[in-house]
Amino acid sequence: MKPVKHSSPVPDELNNDKAPRPGLSKKAKLWIGLSLAVCIPLIVFVLLWLTYLALFPNNSRLVVNSIRLAGNSGYWSPADPDERQARLDRILSILRIRLGGTPMFSGKEEYDLAAMAAKLRSEIPELERADIWRVLPDQLIFELHERIPVANLGANFYIDDSATVLDKSSYYDVSGSLPALSCKPSAVRASHEADPFKRGEILSDSSIRTVLDFLRLTRLEFTNVHPKFIYISQDFIQFDLLYRNDPDAFSVLIPLRVREEQLRDDIFGRLLPKLESSVRNHENERSLDLRFKDRIIAKKRG
Repeated sequence: MKPVKHSSPVPDELNNDKAPRPGLSKKAKLWIGLSLAVCIPLIVFVLLWLTYLALFPNNSRLVVNSIRLAGNSGYWSPADPDERQARLDRILSILRIRLGGTPMFSGKEEYDLAAMAAKLRSEIPELERADIWRVLPDQLIFELHERIPVANLGANFYIDDSATVLDKSSYYDVSGSLPALSCKPSAVRASHEADPFKRGEILSDSSIRTVLDFLRLTRLEFTNVHPKFIYISQDFIQFDLLYRNDPDAFSVLIPLRVREEQLRDDIFGRLLPKLESSVRNHENERSLDLRFKDRIIAKKRG
């Protein structure tokens, strides 16, 4: 007889390939997932930042080699090539840009586009807005929007609708198309200082606001009224103006301080009917006083 071999049974755990094996706990897996969620974006950010530094601020090849003025009209965008070059040279000087040397992208705050625009507006108060943008690889483009004068202020200045004093030398001569404003500096400053007008200052007295409101209303709404001369005294504002195509001027007095809504009502309800009547009927009463409520005093101009 052959001997019978006896074998001990193999445990099911060892005989089953799909038997569970010891692994990471749920807590460990959670920490690993959180670490990856934080580290991967951080690593990507660092790589992108290093790439940006290598391509832009630290790239010696990306320097400003030219600047250009957008547009082709106005004092700051003239059509004449020599005038354009003169404006560009002034911009380069103000912003301290060195062609062929100033980086297109710099860590210095003074070469930030917003900072350069603010610098131009500060140095050139005649600019209302300055838009600047980069064109790779080496160009800066400037689009400069100048303030619009609405009146002559003495021999050397204009004034715009925001009551900013503007230097005439920063404009083409438009004196002949604007009304003349005559006043003492103390009459149109809230502080009543008597110093001469300064380029870029904003006149803040309410009397100058009344004048500018009147000019805007006649420019935009009551276009048959053409102010030619304005005088601000201590007691009233005088407008010498023409109506329609009549060659004889009217002298109109209004209070120093009038709100725009009231001023509009006075022009529409009292001034225009009287001007129309005087021109149509060839009346000699050319001096009109609107300083009294609900009535107008008309008399011959002396």
